[in-house]
Amino acid sequence: LKSLAQREETPALALLNMAEEEGQEVIFTENTAPDREIWDEKGGLIKKGAAEIAERDQDHVPEVKVLTTLGMFAVPVTAETTLGEIRQKVQEWKPEYSLEQIELVCKDKDAWGPLFNKTSRPRDDDETVESLWSDWDIPRRMMQVALWIKEKNEETGEWESTFWKMLEESKCDDWSFQGHTI
Repeated sequence: LKSLAQREETPALALLNMAEEEGQEVIFTENTAPDREIWDEKGGLIKKGAAEIAERDQDHVPEVKVLTTLGMFAVPVTAETTLGEIRQKVQEWKPEYSLEQIELVCKDKDAWGPLFNKTSRPRDDDETVESLWSDWDIPRRMMQVALWIKEKNEETGEWESTFWKMLEESKCDDWSFQGHTI
């Protein structure tokens, strides 16, 4: 890769050199392309044809991306895959947490803009990928869920949602956003 980066004279060389200096590994995915294939001479994004992209994506496997503070974990899915099944895969990946501690948070189906945050909430185990993601089977589209770890309430011994706790603690009586009271 380094010789390719030098030959192509791309920013990838700078990235590789920085990573080497810091003793870090750089991983390039199948989406990695030389800058000349991404940007035109004026700095504009080169848009690939849908047929060309579809040709490269013959082996597409739909995945739900589980976002964590430590990185991302991908779970292959079908339309019928439930959030409970995804939670079980997360627990296999992170066995230090019990299944009842693992909470997956995402938005409602097709929510974007202001609705993205307004509809984000912990999801029930019986909700399916198809019920939350319109484009679940289209290559280069992704569904993301955030992993939240529940904490045990010292008084009751019950697991409590850290997601709802964060929202409650961040509420402010005179909170306003762009002039609108929340």
